[in-house]
Amino acid sequence: MIPLSQDHLGEIRSHALDEYPDECCGIVIGFAESPEGDILFQCTNIQNKLHKLDPETYPRDAKTAYNMESMEVVKIFSQAESKGMVIKTFYHSHPEHDAYFSDEDKRMALLDGEPTYPEASYLVVSVYSKEIKDEAWFAWDSQTRSFEKQNH
Repeated sequence: MIPLSQDHLGEIRSHALDEYPDECCGIVIGFAESPEGDILFQCTNIQNKLHKLDPETYPRDAKTAYNMESMEVVKIFSQAESKGMVIKTFYHSHPEHDAYFSDEDKRMALLDGEPTYPEASYLVVSVYSKEIKDEAWFAWDSQTRSFEKQNH
């Protein structure tokens, strides 16, 4: 089962194309049992801004990295909590790269070796030459203690 509605998948694909050649990023919140009532948030990728301000700390620009605007994320998490919703999906795109969960993606999804949101899915959308090539879903597997590709 795909954890998102077809409408939200379409919106994510459009977001990836709109932001190309930079990475897009976003979050979907909702009720765990069903995609009904899910809310999708297209987040601002501030990676170019961070790279420009401090290229030593942020050596990559938005073509190969993303960093969600923190105040947007706080508001999304607050809204989820106030509505009794959960963080269902984090998504981002890989312009001119395949749909895989990179070492950087893993690092960002972990805190002290533990998943920050163990129940959330992670969607990576591959975009080549302004066309969606592929997408892949990943989720935390407590047995392997890693993020594993999911078949949806």
